[in-house]
Amino acid sequence: METHQILRSAIEESIRFLESTPDVEIDRCEDSRRKWDGTWWHGTWWHMAALYEMGEVKQIPEFAIARAKYWLEAQTWPVFVISDNDHPTSEADKMKMDCCHCELAVYYMILMAYGCDLDKELPWIREWFLTHQLPDGGLNCDPAAYIHSHKSSMVSTLPPLEAILRYTDRAFTEKEEHFLDQGARYLIEHRLVCSRQDRHIIDMEWLKPCFPRFFEYDILRGMSFLAEWSRRMNKPLPTELLHEGVQRLSSLITSELADWQASV
Repeated sequence: METHQILRSAIEESIRFLESTPDVEIDRCEDSRRKWDGTWWHGTWWHMAALYEMGEVKQIPEFAIARAKYWLEAQTWPVFVISDNDHPTSEADKMKMDCCHCELAVYYMILMAYGCDLDKELPWIREWFLTHQLPDGGLNCDPAAYIHSHKSSMVSTLPPLEAILRYTDRAFTEKEEHFLDQGARYLIEHRLVCSRQDRHIIDMEWLKPCFPRFFEYDILRGMSFLAEWSRRMNKPLPTELLHEGVQRLSSLITSELADWQASV
């Protein structure tokens, strides 16, 4: 089967899944407060994100978009729980779903790309991203990082950065500019994939381009952000770092090709 036929088949499968998902309320049970759980939630998010990444966000059924907005508006606790004071207190709020940075950012990008105006309808989401940047320039979905290590996670950082950079159709505010510039600094100081302390690659899997990405990180995702950040913010392109990233990719491809040839 040719590549475009495979993609077409995958798109149609996701559309069928979304169209066939029962129009049920999100599970109202204690377990549903854990992300990725719940009858409606399980599977739906993944298909919507895949269609978005394939450039087919407009093919998501309208009722699925409406349910996603309902989930964010009525079923999500709009506070990242770090301290005891952040927990919901009312019984109704206790039933709402906890959320994290990468999860929320991917949903934000899907709905904004579809044509929703979340900055008007749910302004707390953008503010969530801007207020949870750590001193090193990134974010972390582990609440403990905001109390102890103050170190960010590459996986947690990229989706919020992409959300602000790609879905701001006006001049950036000073706070947004700072957020994006500090995020770019975080990527540059980590050489896209490295520890700041010893310069060793944090996760070799990050050198492998992945698709669909959902909230996962790979080196091309980081490179793409830096290139777009440079263009939108009129900042110097970190050319040396991008060349280094291309070299890492080339070395990986050469190595995997050699392994494949040796196996056949």
